[in-house]
Amino acid sequence: MPEASERKTWYLAAAAIAALWGVLGLIDQPNVPYSGYQTDGDNTVVRVIPGGPAEAGGLQVGDHITSIGGIAVEDSRAMAERPRPAIGETRTLVVERDGEAVDVDLTYARLTGRANTLAYVSLLIGFAFLIFGLLPYMKTPTRSAELLALTGIGLSFAFFGGPYFSSYGLRTVFTSIVLVIILFGFAFLMDLMVTYPRPKRWRQQGWAKWAIYGPATLVSIVIVYLIVLNPPATSGVNVAVNVMFGLFVVYYFGSAIIAMVHSYATASPAERDAYGLTAVLVGVVVGLLPLTISSVIGIFSPQTVLPGIDFYFVTLALIPITLWAALTKSGGGPVAAYAASPPPAAPPPPAPEPPPASPATPPAM
Repeated sequence: MPEASERKTWYLAAAAIAALWGVLGLIDQPNVPYSGYQTDGDNTVVRVIPGGPAEAGGLQVGDHITSIGGIAVEDSRAMAERPRPAIGETRTLVVERDGEAVDVDLTYARLTGRANTLAYVSLLIGFAFLIFGLLPYMKTPTRSAELLALTGIGLSFAFFGGPYFSSYGLRTVFTSIVLVIILFGFAFLMDLMVTYPRPKRWRQQGWAKWAIYGPATLVSIVIVYLIVLNPPATSGVNVAVNVMFGLFVVYYFGSAIIAMVHSYATASPAERDAYGLTAVLVGVVVGLLPLTISSVIGIFSPQTVLPGIDFYFVTLALIPITLWAALTKSGGGPVAAYAASPPPAAPPPPAPEPPPASPATPPAM
């Protein structure tokens, strides 16, 4: 139908933009600076990568960074306006260590070794979301397939580095747009989980859209406010933002897991086979649970570094692949089957009732 054809065109265009964004990020990858340390979101160092620039400069776990290159970390406007470090550039980090101010000279390096490999893996996962997310909708444009396409487009941006803009204004605009797209990718995934293979009863309620898309909208407003207006990055603001993001991930990923477990538990063996629910259950639980757990821990103990946390995002590749397989097998879900069936024939009109019988005429005598 024309409407479905027009939507396919729009989704293909959006996917092409996302793919271009990923390719431009790949081209720029040799210019991405590598620091070799991680913080808890409030400028306290929780991890120093062995052999990286931070270790070479003398940075230690537990150091609290107060300034970078002469700019206080609380001055979010100046930090945002400053261009990213060039490869080989040295910036001095002033840190608080054991109650004293210590200077750490950090020389930024290229992405190498594991960091470089993870960047390529991230790119591949982004393209997996794009390709496997779009294929079912291109074949059978059902509501479930459409939500998978939107999920794939939205979450693919989370894995693409994208190009670097030297202009602060362009960085602000594109960073805001990309983050909003990613946030709604979470919402589309949750909607898909409560829709496939059949919509949950509560999905039909008027408040359901707010439950699914409301948090993404509110967080998008907060993020755009922070990016555009750059309020001082005080400790309170940093902690609040980290908790907000943690709750956001737990809400959407946790809801998606619960919805799919419920769909699997309430489906008959025949439905599980017809709609590929076993594969989807494994993909959703294995794909989302590691990041959900790490987000919960990050809320209550942000300085905890879990073993192998660098690789947790890799399991997300199971999401588009298993959903692609399930929707392809089921033809997009029950809605597709119903749409393909001809409408039932109208029942034949009831036969007219026979007239009431006349009283029997007595035989002539």
